[in-house]
Amino acid sequence: RSELRALIEHVRPSCFLTDATIPDALTNIIPSDNRHEIASAENPLHVLTCSDNDSETDDDSRPALIKFTSGSTGQPKAVALTAENMLAEADHIATSLHITPDDRILAPVALSHSYGFDLGLLTMLSTGAELFIHENFIPRRVLRDLQRHDITVFLGVPSMYAFFLETRLKQKPDLHGVRYLLSCTAPLNVDTVAKFHDAFGVPICQHYGSSETGAVATHLPDEIMNRPDSVGRPMHGVHVAIVDRDGNPVQPGHDGELVVSGAAVARGYLMGRPESADTLSDGTYRTGDIGTFDRDGFLYIKGRLDNVINVGGYKVSPEEVAAVLEHHPAVREAAAIGAPDHEGGEVVVAAVALSDDVNEEELMHYCRNQLAEYKVPRRIAVLDRLPRGNSGKIKLRIEDVT
Repeated sequence: RSELRALIEHVRPSCFLTDATIPDALTNIIPSDNRHEIASAENPLHVLTCSDNDSETDDDSRPALIKFTSGSTGQPKAVALTAENMLAEADHIATSLHITPDDRILAPVALSHSYGFDLGLLTMLSTGAELFIHENFIPRRVLRDLQRHDITVFLGVPSMYAFFLETRLKQKPDLHGVRYLLSCTAPLNVDTVAKFHDAFGVPICQHYGSSETGAVATHLPDEIMNRPDSVGRPMHGVHVAIVDRDGNPVQPGHDGELVVSGAAVARGYLMGRPESADTLSDGTYRTGDIGTFDRDGFLYIKGRLDNVINVGGYKVSPEEVAAVLEHHPAVREAAAIGAPDHEGGEVVVAAVALSDDVNEEELMHYCRNQLAEYKVPRRIAVLDRLPRGNSGKIKLRIEDVT
């Protein structure tokens, strides 16, 4: 409700298009006498107009699309994209992945998420490719449909590929016709890449992007197995720089912040703007992601600037801790965060979802053999599933671990 109120105040929509389950909740916030059914009784849709928000703004100055994405203050960020941004994004994807009307895209991810929208819905509209939608992720069904419908592009996330590997199959499907088995929204474990290649004979292509930039980089199938921890090279029309704290470019092999620029980069925020004034300006976005290029131009994502855990002055990357835990044969996926200690600092805590039996003590011992002592989690919670947001990203909180 608080998010809806902020949206109405800052974005000032003229109306809401909803399904039948939403209008009553909305009318408690938006006084409205206008409710119109525009579909069948079996699947009713409603329009709720916001009479106080009638805008006289020229159509040419309005955004073509607004993406709402997670905000650090609890208020969503509203990313404003122009028609030019959307056309550029469509061109970058179609050109980089050579998408044509002959392609068939399978999307078991949410089309309301930037990943599903850009590589699924927008790509279908701009190229004429077919789009197959799975409302629920059922591993056997997805694997069957990849082959049955001659799918050429699959939009997956890391946890889906882990579930594929755990799924018992009488006969493994032939996936060689799928040109791109994409993975986005979270880091893809290199062990998963290797195991999937061994099991199905095809590679997983890591994809990297954001709501502010659209698609940034994608690994190509014939380059993956030599660099399974890379997200590939920047896409057509996208410029990526790695800079130090002062904004100066760093040499290949050195870590820095990823800065993305190009015609697809959003022009600004309508609400929830980050405190840093130069985060998004003039077609350039400072992502807050830590990364590096190798000498051949392949991009590697190392973590987030704002996720670093400070343990007695020592800096710990939660992605590094999670990656070590995921190397354990009994761990399907893992996540780590910082938790306050009794001295006012931080300690590392983690959570895992398992594919086999193992206890916390065994995992702690494993970490001590792989990590410096200050990086070893002080608590490892074993959960049935790691908590996720709507986009599929892991959203681990301290209360999940304690």
